[in-house]
Amino acid sequence: MHKLDDVKYIILTIGLFLLFIASILYYQSQHPFKDSLETSAQIIKISSPVTSDLKSTSTQDYLVQFRTLTDQTIELTLTASKPLPLIQLNDSVSLIYSASQPSKALLKPYPSFQSNISIWANIGSFLILSFIIIHLKDFKKLKKIRHLQSKGIEIKTVLRSVELDQELEAKGQKSYRIYTEWLNPNATALHIFKSDYLLFDPSDMLEDNAVTVLIERDNPSEYYLDISFLAPNKKTPGFKW
Repeated sequence: MHKLDDVKYIILTIGLFLLFIASILYYQSQHPFKDSLETSAQIIKISSPVTSDLKSTSTQDYLVQFRTLTDQTIELTLTASKPLPLIQLNDSVSLIYSASQPSKALLKPYPSFQSNISIWANIGSFLILSFIIIHLKDFKKLKKIRHLQSKGIEIKTVLRSVELDQELEAKGQKSYRIYTEWLNPNATALHIFKSDYLLFDPSDMLEDNAVTVLIERDNPSEYYLDISFLAPNKKTPGFKW
C-alpha cells in the first residue's frame, strides 16, 4: 500500500481542524462583543497616519458618526491597524458596536491574505483538496479493480523479482514492489506486471513463483496484480459515494 493511502485521513483531519480554527477566528472578529451589531458610519475626520519605528507598522485614527437602533447619534474616534484604502471624508464604513454600550465600537475587520484567518483557511483548504485528489485516485483504482474482478481474465504470471524502491530508500523509507512476467500466447509478447507499494519485504511469503494477475480482455496493459494473499487479515476499505 502506498504511503499516501495511510496518511490521507490524517491530512483530512488536519485540514478540517485548520478550517475550524479559521472559522472561529473569523466569527470572533465579526462578533467582538456579546451583543454585537453592525451598522454604517460616516467618516467625519481622518488623522495623519502614525508610524511605529519598533514594529514598522502604521495606524490611523478616524472620527466617525453613526446611529444606533435606538436612534442615538454617536461620535467616536476609532483606530485602524493600517490606513483604510480609498477612504475619504464623508465616506461610509462598516462598524461593529455593542448594543448595550454603543461607545464600544470598532471598524469592521476584513481578513487579508496575510491575516491569520486567511493563512489557516488557505492551508486547511489545500489539505482538504489534497485529500479529495488522493481519495478520487483511490476510488478510481478501486473501481478498476472491481471491474477486472467481475469481467477481467485471470492469468498466472511468473515471479520476476522483488525490488526495493531506491528513491524512497534514500529518504529513509523502505517500499517494495513485486514484478512478474507473462508471455502472451496470442501475441507472443512478454508483459511485465508490477504490484502496489508494500511496506515490508514479501520475498519470504512468495513460496510459489506463480502470481495471479487480472487483465482486461484484449488489453493486458490494464491489469491488477492481486497481492491480497500477503495480508489476509487486512481488508481493502470500501468507498460509498
